[in-house]
Amino acid sequence: MKFLHGMLLGMFAVSAFVACNAAQPKPQKQATSKQTATEKTDSTKAVTAMPVAANTKIVVYYFHGNARCPTCYKLENFAKSLVETDFADQIRNGKIEWKTINVDDAGNEHFTNDYKLYTKSVIVSTREGDKEVVWKNLDQIWTLVGDQAQYMGYIRKEVRACLEGKCL
Repeated sequence: MKFLHGMLLGMFAVSAFVACNAAQPKPQKQATSKQTATEKTDSTKAVTAMPVAANTKIVVYYFHGNARCPTCYKLENFAKSLVETDFADQIRNGKIEWKTINVDDAGNEHFTNDYKLYTKSVIVSTREGDKEVVWKNLDQIWTLVGDQAQYMGYIRKEVRACLEGKCL
């Protein structure tokens, strides 16, 4: 009986590991709906800010599905905690919004196509009024989640860049 219990527990552990790690991020080209003020002609060219309109709002999304592992919860909790703490003033004045979205829930399936999602993801979206003008998938979250300080520094840097109109 102990052998059977051990086998079942082992199969569960392997299944959970595969489910959480099978969809590790692959490098992808970031999609944007608007070009920045300065075109990138080579990798050393500086990026200039897009003008930030008065009605500009940054939405930081965490996307997940029904299947979640401890690392998936870390991805969400670290990012949410950072945004809600470091950008509390901007949340209060409506410049930043945090949203957690389960793409497996009815009505949310479109986000998978909209943002080309293939795993749990943090997306930073710059919106002017009701229109999204640029977004970025923070694809380094999976490699940084093991170091909370680096992970949070990455999220902080990317959200600040978008607040300054430098979201690429």
